[in-house]
Amino acid sequence: MLFLGASVFSAILKAGPEQQAAFTPSEEITYCIDPNWAPYEAIRNGIHVGISAQYMRLIAEIADLEFTLIPTESWQQSLEYVQQGKCQVIPMLNTSDYRKQFLDFSIPYFEAPNVLVAKAGTPMLQGYSGVGNRTVGIVQGYRQVEYISRNYPGIRLKRMPSEEEGLKQLANGEFDVMVGSLMSVNMHINNLKLKDINIVGYAEPFDSLAFGVNKSYGHLVDKLNFAIERIPESRKVEIYKQWNNVKIRYSRNYTVMILSTIIVLIGLLWLISRNRHVGAYKRIINQKNEEISALQATLLEKNRTLGFLSAHDTITGLYNRNHMIQRAEEEISRFQRFQTTASLIILELTHSHDDGHSLEASSMEEPLKVVATQCLNTVREVDVVSRFSGEQFIILCPQTEVGAAKILADRLLNCVTSHYLLSDNFKVAIGMSELKQCEEFSDWMERTMKALYQSKRHGFGNVSIAP
Repeated sequence: MLFLGASVFSAILKAGPEQQAAFTPSEEITYCIDPNWAPYEAIRNGIHVGISAQYMRLIAEIADLEFTLIPTESWQQSLEYVQQGKCQVIPMLNTSDYRKQFLDFSIPYFEAPNVLVAKAGTPMLQGYSGVGNRTVGIVQGYRQVEYISRNYPGIRLKRMPSEEEGLKQLANGEFDVMVGSLMSVNMHINNLKLKDINIVGYAEPFDSLAFGVNKSYGHLVDKLNFAIERIPESRKVEIYKQWNNVKIRYSRNYTVMILSTIIVLIGLLWLISRNRHVGAYKRIINQKNEEISALQATLLEKNRTLGFLSAHDTITGLYNRNHMIQRAEEEISRFQRFQTTASLIILELTHSHDDGHSLEASSMEEPLKVVATQCLNTVREVDVVSRFSGEQFIILCPQTEVGAAKILADRLLNCVTSHYLLSDNFKVAIGMSELKQCEEFSDWMERTMKALYQSKRHGFGNVSIAP
């Protein structure tokens, strides 16, 4: 039984009425611990030692409590004892959904990280997600068992009675990775002289350690919380420094360093040789690519020229016969679907002194070019002008009735006949017609040609419209 000191008595006097009511005369509390979890807590020669032992002495002094240890053989047995009521509290454990079924918890009073340890040569692991298909060792009853089973069900687990036993099995190669508390694992590694075991990562979540109280003794939680809140920060730091013996270990493996250097040198030599060959091949490829690009440019230009020539007359640059027939067929199709009419104009150039013999082709080139120019300057943008054959020119007027086309034909006749190169030496006849229902291009063309012949019979210089 511990007695209240002067400082504790003063703290109680300063507490509020509800906090003062929480204090009762010295109360005996039975507790169980993890007997093999040094430096956090352990049983040595029947005595409770470790971090939790020092905190319990402070709490006993502040809250006027007397703690009595109930010895156990393992952590799992301690959990069973507190669940059965054989001991009232466990002083240092994490909360979990399973434990909340039979325990109430105080506020946490000690934070500690969990780590992953493995044999030397194992790469750094980014938490449980980096474990992969490795088998993980863990102490039976630890909160991490519940956490891994819920959040990482694919990880294979091997349970063991204590962290010390787990590290021995890990060193013997019975599994791949072990989960444990940083300070405890580090102490066992040093004590067991396990030089080939290293920390390879952190394991979430970290420990947030508190008292677990059997639900039948839930009234103790307020007393424990009151005492925990009044532990000076300086005492917490002293306890941590006393038990924290984590050391950084450096190791040098010159064999690996030499082998790595040799491999790097061989790799560099291979890369230099490869780069030389690749450079030569690149130069050849670049040269061939330039030749191919030049050929492609030439071919593209020739294709453009062929495309132009296939649809245009070589002398006048106007569309040729094939293109005009194609466009006329499109207008006929549009007329049949949408009833949008179209008109066709045929202009024929004849030499004034024609004696029945055709003029030489070279002497006709200039007049034909003049007519082509006059046509392009006179028609609308939507109209299609072509040199259909010899001295015949056809103008297709899309979506144009014969009346509007007649105005265009008169203007065209005036422009051509008034040109100084044509007015004295050539005569012009124009025939035109409007597209009719169910009419093919050949029929439409034939009607327009009849109108052209009528214009000739009337002495040229006029526009005749087909009925």
